[in-house]
Amino acid sequence: MVKKLPSASIQLPYPLYCCDFADPDHLVVAGGGGPGRNGVGNKITLLEISDATQLTQVTELELSPNEDNVMSLVVVGPQKDKPTTTTVLAGVNSSPADINKGQNKHLRALTISQPGKSAKTGGVKISEVARDALFVHKDKDTYQRILRLSPPHEGLTSSPRLGAATTGLSKHPQIALFDVPSTNSPRWKTRGRLDPRVEAMDLDVIQTGPDTYQLAYCDDHDVFTVEVSKAEISEPKCVYTIEPEEGETVKASFKSLRYLTTGFLVTVVNNPKSRGVALHGLRLPKNEAENARLAIRAKLPSGVSKATSLAVRNLSPVATPSDKQGEAQFVIAVAGNDSSISLYTLEHKSAFDSDILSDLAPFQVLKSVHPSSITNLAISTFAPPEGSTKSSSELCVKLASVSVGCSTVVHNIPIKKHVDKSASSKTGKPPKPSRYVVALKSKGESPATVITLTSLVFLILLLAGQALLEAKGISEPVLGARKFLPASWIVPLRKVPRVEELAKEQKTIHNLLSDVNAHHSQQMVIKHEDLGAIGPDGLPALHVDIHNEETHGPATSWENLEKKDQDLWKQRLKKSGHWMEDMGETIFKGVLFGEIGGAIGNIVGEAL
Repeated sequence: MVKKLPSASIQLPYPLYCCDFADPDHLVVAGGGGPGRNGVGNKITLLEISDATQLTQVTELELSPNEDNVMSLVVVGPQKDKPTTTTVLAGVNSSPADINKGQNKHLRALTISQPGKSAKTGGVKISEVARDALFVHKDKDTYQRILRLSPPHEGLTSSPRLGAATTGLSKHPQIALFDVPSTNSPRWKTRGRLDPRVEAMDLDVIQTGPDTYQLAYCDDHDVFTVEVSKAEISEPKCVYTIEPEEGETVKASFKSLRYLTTGFLVTVVNNPKSRGVALHGLRLPKNEAENARLAIRAKLPSGVSKATSLAVRNLSPVATPSDKQGEAQFVIAVAGNDSSISLYTLEHKSAFDSDILSDLAPFQVLKSVHPSSITNLAISTFAPPEGSTKSSSELCVKLASVSVGCSTVVHNIPIKKHVDKSASSKTGKPPKPSRYVVALKSKGESPATVITLTSLVFLILLLAGQALLEAKGISEPVLGARKFLPASWIVPLRKVPRVEELAKEQKTIHNLLSDVNAHHSQQMVIKHEDLGAIGPDGLPALHVDIHNEETHGPATSWENLEKKDQDLWKQRLKKSGHWMEDMGETIFKGVLFGEIGGAIGNIVGEAL
């Protein structure tokens, strides 16, 4: 029986559109009824979630009823010199009157004062401290639909974080980039803007160096990346495009994306005609000449026809952007249009210079979490419990979800310490450092899937092996691989043994040419080395090769050789011990012979 995750819920008096964790014990939620006289307020609420059985409202900020509801929100974190003051950024459109005047200060900075211990004793306050506009176009219907910040790094507290916001319902789509300083100021500094051809369906940001970042965004069918540094913002590069499935004309479409590491993205894909949802892990390109590639995928339960939100959490994050991500597990949550949440784990493995994604597997499906559509998901951060008084049974990450039906639900996902002992027992090396993983067992792929994948891998290996054999000239041309392989891949079959090697290998020209004759479609050539390569018999050394006229020069089939040249070749091979008369001449049928005239012919003739 599947262990049920502990959960708590609360009902607020307004529809909710966004949420984020202030810390593991506090959640910020926001939304509202928008401008008008509908009686539903626009609010930002702080909830205490430390008790796994109940959620408690701590405080709230009621916004102007003349302005829009809160559609996007992200917690920046505690201010540097005020650890009990947390900065929050939110997307709130100005009033219709201001927008009609061309003024829409949609980005708001707020502070939550003393959200720590005082949350239980009162005195907590949410205050607006700044507002401004990021978008330059003045479309009346435009709003700030998505807001993201690059994740903070534990070992890089002095570095600013890059923020990105994208428009919704705009006739002139924009993505605005801005810096959120690490100082005590809650304000931001604009970096620049992008003008995508269509509005971004989703976006995310990750830090790649001390002051370099990468932005990824998707529209319905394409994924783009943008490099951001102090000096410039690159042009968007399309790195991946969804193609229709075989036999289909309609493409699937992207719903969401998130960075896993600087090398991988995870995306949610809605199949056409509401025929299901899939998770796709993409390996990002390492240089301009490459594109992203599908690294792993999984299907959501058949009851989910569309996805509405995505959240991802790394349980072993790196301390700085320059640190290499080692083995780690990610928790992935996908909300469906049936008010379910599908939970997955995904493994990141690193060996030598290679990184791979593996074991994308479900560990629980939470059904009917809300009475109406889920609008947003968030997963709390997880830090190893150094010096913590919590027992291993109390370790968890928290999954928050909100809905248009005014409900908030928080689930506790248990975490445990994990040490890969199997690697050390096989190699004799010390075990790898401990890390943390979900304490619930994930469900692996079905046997049919495993058998199919194994068969596919086996078939690919067979085809690759056959292509290699054909390139080497060892096999009949079943695939015709030599026509498509680079010339540099087609290497000589083997050298003809010289006299001193015959005693060791006990091979004659009969052995070699018998092989060649068995694969007579290969254009083989017997030729002399240059005059500097003299064998023990005092004659130029021989070798057998796959014929390449550019490399070997002209060659003639045995049947088309002049009689005198045939005699010279027979005597040459006979004297060196490579051929005897009782072998017959049929062994040379279909074999090309290099020139034996000129200087080489004289040497051979004189020696004979």
